Amino acid sequence: MVYAERVQGDPDNYISLLSAAQIETLRLVFEHKNSKEIARIMDVSPHTVDERVRRALKKLNVSNRVEAATILARNGVFDQVTPYQPLTYQLFDLGDPPQAADAGAGHSSTRRLFDIGTPFPTASQPANRHGLMERIIWPILIAFATILAFSALYSILVGLGRVLT
Repeated sequence: MVYAERVQGDPDNYISLLSAAQIETLRLVFEHKNSKEIARIMDVSPHTVDERVRRALKKLNVSNRVEAATILARNGVFDQVTPYQPLTYQLFDLGDPPQAADAGAGHSSTRRLFDIGTPFPTASQPANRHGLMERIIWPILIAFATILAFSALYSILVGLGRVLT
């Protein structure tokens, strides 16, 4: 079902043109899901999700997915859906964490230098929010640890070889 012209006017007219799959896709957009997450939930490919959103954008005469989801929400299509926050996006880094009163000046900078987080998801950090330095440091640390482990293994084998001969 392809429409040549974008519909203008009453929201009820153009909301009724959306398919159930497009409405469900935009509902998940309203819940702040990206295309990959929506694809997993709906058991379709991310390309299919993007195509559904693209066609809905044309039908609703809007320029982005957030606008489309907001239109549907304003018109009561998502009345049973409560998003965890309004459709505004925040930066990941909202400022420096407060300093502890008993922390020394050199203490906090040393802690900050070595507090780079883990390179894999955990319960407290499910998403990878590392900056450029952390992304560079982790492969270097892993390579260094690997070299250290193989050196220790080689030393043990050489020592064992000397003992046995």
